[in-house]
Amino acid sequence: MGYVAGSEARGAIGWRWVGLVFLIVALWSLFGILTRPMGGHLAAFWPANAVLLGLFIRLPELAGPRGWSAAVLGYLAADIATGSSLDKAALLTFANLISVAACLLAFRRVPTEHVALSRPFSVPIMVGALVFGAVACGAVGTVIGNHLFGQPYIDGFVFWFVTELGNYVAILPVMLTLPMLSREPTAGLISLRMRRVDVDPGRFAPFLAVLLSGLASVFVGGPGAIAFPVPALLWAAVTYGMFANALLALLFTAWTLIAVSRGLISIGLDLNDTHYLLSLRTGVMLIALAPLVVASVMASRNELLGRLQSLAVTDYLTGILNRTGFFQQGAGLLAGLHARQAPVAALMIDIDHFKSVNDSYGHPAGDEVLRAVACALRGHMRAGDVFGRVGGEEFCVLLGVSGQGATETLADRLCDAVRALRLDVAGSVLSPTVSIGAAVAAQAPDDASALMAAADKALYQAKQAGRDRHVVLDLAPATGT
Repeated sequence: MGYVAGSEARGAIGWRWVGLVFLIVALWSLFGILTRPMGGHLAAFWPANAVLLGLFIRLPELAGPRGWSAAVLGYLAADIATGSSLDKAALLTFANLISVAACLLAFRRVPTEHVALSRPFSVPIMVGALVFGAVACGAVGTVIGNHLFGQPYIDGFVFWFVTELGNYVAILPVMLTLPMLSREPTAGLISLRMRRVDVDPGRFAPFLAVLLSGLASVFVGGPGAIAFPVPALLWAAVTYGMFANALLALLFTAWTLIAVSRGLISIGLDLNDTHYLLSLRTGVMLIALAPLVVASVMASRNELLGRLQSLAVTDYLTGILNRTGFFQQGAGLLAGLHARQAPVAALMIDIDHFKSVNDSYGHPAGDEVLRAVACALRGHMRAGDVFGRVGGEEFCVLLGVSGQGATETLADRLCDAVRALRLDVAGSVLSPTVSIGAAVAAQAPDDASALMAAADKALYQAKQAGRDRHVVLDLAPATGT
């Protein structure tokens, strides 16, 4: 349990990583400073803390003395470069570090399965951990705000708390769901796994709806303008994955807060009034949370559906395809081979004298034999071969081959693999064997019935010939076409 699962053991990091942490914190701090309202003291949007927290969660080895030191220098450099005095920069940096450290401490208690936000309660759990950090930030910030800007203590606490929590809610989900964070700085900080994507224009519709609703908020304005993107964000939540939704929520939050602070979106409120400003930031944060909650529930639902679909085509005992799964996948393989006029082979495999195992040692012993034989056979399958359990003690393989010789070689290997098994069952050592019947077609047919019937006939011949052997039949190219 905990956020470190799946990561490398924490250890000293190289100086290149130290430089990267410094650069990341400094650049995001500069970005935040640029979002300060005209005449304002604090940023409208401050991403540096959330980005640093995300790095420390995803790459725990960074959260050592060197990593923290690099972060300190990054914060200080950004503040001093934009005109802050050293004592002011040091105080603001202290508040930032307290916030990140408190959140990191809270995330140590978060179960691993919730860190990727893929469970229905993941987002509320994340928010709970972030509240802890925001409270720590508010407690420190209220003192600093009073000292530097003359903020009243209560107003200062609420302001720092709401602002920090909103920034975390907007940015951290992106960091937690980012497909891959590379541990090799020379490869770039972030490297996304490239996947083959089928382009469907309809998939872009929710994204375009978010953009258009954001533009509409600029032209229409008014207090309700910040809520214009809500329907589009919820549409995206049921369409896209968790990372895409986290990214859209971030874009919505950043755009809304910056656009309002810069006057691009006129909501008719005096943002110099702390009450209105906090209300705005709270509202934007809650709007951003809504699609994240929906997306996390959808991710959990999709995972459950995937498991159910897998169970529907998987043999519960051996873990390989069941009869339904075998014929479903086999049909797809056969269709591809038929389109290319490629050769195909079907192998029917039967465990010899299996009934006597059940009668002599009981069904648990028979189950053990089935599992062991399935494992031995599976070890000789290629990635594209279709292998399943199609009967009580009967297995079947459908695969593309180069001819009869290759099929005979495979059948030999499978017989040898099972023959080598030694199973300790109820104090006795069992040495199972299999009989194999195979049929080979020089051109794959469009229907497997004749091919399977020929393989079944060859299996019968192998059993008649004494078992623990194989028989391979070569079919005419036109079979089934």
